[in-house]
Amino acid sequence: MTQKPPYPVRVLAVLLPLCLSAPAVAQELTELPTLEVTASTPTQDDTLQRQTLLDQQAQNLSDVFQSDAEINIGGGGNPIAQKMYIRSMEESLLNLSVDGAQINSKVYHHQTALILDPQLIKQVEVEKGTAAASAGPGALGGAIRYQTVSARDLLRPGQTIGGSVTGSVFSNEGWRSSANVYGQAGNLDALLAATTMRTDDYQAGNGQTIANSGTEQANYLAKVGLQLTPQQRLSASFQRSSDEGVRTARANMIGFAHPVLPNDPIPQSLARDTATLNYSGQQLGWIDAANATLYRSEVESERTNKKGRSWGESLTTQGADLMLKQALGEHLLKYGLNWREEKSAANRIANPYGLTGTGSESMRVWGGFVEGEANWASLTFTAGLRYDDYSYTDNHRQNYTSDGVSPSAGVRWQATNALQLRAGYAKALRGVGLKEAFILDIAQWKNQPNIEAESAHNTELGFSYQQGGLSLAGNVYRQIIDNYITTFSCASAKGGCRGNLGRATIDGYELSAQYQLSDWQFGLSVADSRPELDGRKFNDGDLGLGTSTGRTWVSKVGYRLPAQRLELGWMGRYVEALDYLPVGGKAEQTKAGYGVHDLYITWRPLAKDTLRLNLTVKNLFDKHYYDQATYAYNGWQGKVLGYPEPGRDVRLEASWQF
Repeated sequence: MTQKPPYPVRVLAVLLPLCLSAPAVAQELTELPTLEVTASTPTQDDTLQRQTLLDQQAQNLSDVFQSDAEINIGGGGNPIAQKMYIRSMEESLLNLSVDGAQINSKVYHHQTALILDPQLIKQVEVEKGTAAASAGPGALGGAIRYQTVSARDLLRPGQTIGGSVTGSVFSNEGWRSSANVYGQAGNLDALLAATTMRTDDYQAGNGQTIANSGTEQANYLAKVGLQLTPQQRLSASFQRSSDEGVRTARANMIGFAHPVLPNDPIPQSLARDTATLNYSGQQLGWIDAANATLYRSEVESERTNKKGRSWGESLTTQGADLMLKQALGEHLLKYGLNWREEKSAANRIANPYGLTGTGSESMRVWGGFVEGEANWASLTFTAGLRYDDYSYTDNHRQNYTSDGVSPSAGVRWQATNALQLRAGYAKALRGVGLKEAFILDIAQWKNQPNIEAESAHNTELGFSYQQGGLSLAGNVYRQIIDNYITTFSCASAKGGCRGNLGRATIDGYELSAQYQLSDWQFGLSVADSRPELDGRKFNDGDLGLGTSTGRTWVSKVGYRLPAQRLELGWMGRYVEALDYLPVGGKAEQTKAGYGVHDLYITWRPLAKDTLRLNLTVKNLFDKHYYDQATYAYNGWQGKVLGYPEPGRDVRLEASWQF
């Protein structure tokens, strides 16, 4: 039975009413600026804005993160097969959240952990490397926070009710449509949004049609906000995302073939329902700012084989987060609590191999953190500390507990008005937790009894420079992950064991430059990481850990014509070739390098921007290539298993806002 942490829940229950009632005694109700505390890690983080995603007609994860040289998306053109890698680390090492709802564990390693229509995104915050104490428990490789739009984001000045309809067509191959309606009445605002996307089997750059790559996606968002006072807001949201289609049983390995383990094309689906309740407030008596979130998320995966057997996995996550902020003169402080429960299950187990186990698992983690910033003249010191306590019961009724403290610290020196130097260190702990839910239907994979918690350490040096229209930034880092937990062959279990494998080390850097000249924008960035597991390079079989990719360059040019209400952009992404030892290989292979170019033109012909027309061309020169983060060459089968990337795709979109 999953243990519920009474302490965090009691604190949340007590503090939330206090936060709501505190300002009732205030003399004045005025809108005050948000109190921010800089994270206690020096990572070179990014924030992606909604307008950028709209201009580039982003459809999936690959489109969302293509402009970031430190992020690779493998899996080809089928959204269900795409996986994210930051600094060579897989998304399963990150804290992923949508509107504050954590979505972390995996259901099926051949598919993505998250589907979300980019048209519903307001912004994406990316925290790279071991995250700050405030990022929550278990953020070994960083955090990605998706925030969806609300009615207040879409209403134009003076508007109380509005809506929009959008239609897109893609030459390679499909269409997308969406409709939104939103409004505000007094202190209440609400949004209803729906999008549908249908794609057929796409063509790669060599003209080959990729069988079983089509998909049907639906995304729905309902959000209600209540402005309690000028300083306090309560909001609730519900989101549903679904993806279904006929694809090979191993959705990311269309080339996999085995005489015993079939890889037939079969119907598959993935659906996620996420509900959140959020309270935020400022100037609440002795508290300068507070944020509290309750959430629940349910993920269902289902497959039906040619013999008619339906099976799949489910994952339920619920939790609560509380963060309080205070200003102490020139210094800043934030502290809070986190609680999360997860339950996973393999659905409709057929037990074809005489397997044992309950088919379900549960875990819980609760923790607290404190993070501060001290400012003295040109020096800023940051520090954080969090404590986490994990409990886990596996499908063989084995119980695991782990706990620990994770410190972080950093310093920033404003050397000149233009130049800032920074350095820092962060540690994160992730206790023993849920297996991938798919494994619960293959119960021979058994946890070893002595698994230790994973821990990550990140040391980072960086700088930023801004003078006039020129901006420069850079980071170098060393990331270490100890006691990495994975599955492997062993003599003590029939199918294999799950336990600690070894130490992963990643050395890398990122450099970027941007220049603004009147209506022109120029950008160039480069990133390189060198990941090793116990002395060997990561390979595509290190599922749950990461993969190796070549040095990556991204170049961008943008131009605005205000009089014509036009915006034009070009982006190139170049990945250098990489030598590595593939899974099952006896000799090194080369992951081929490639360069891909995208263009977009956005025209807003009407004065109030109610009409937006967009032309985007992806892979302008019809390049045939495999993203280096895709599961590629397999030495045992002697061929590439994963999807190639789509060839040229011309996308036309029209959006009317009323």
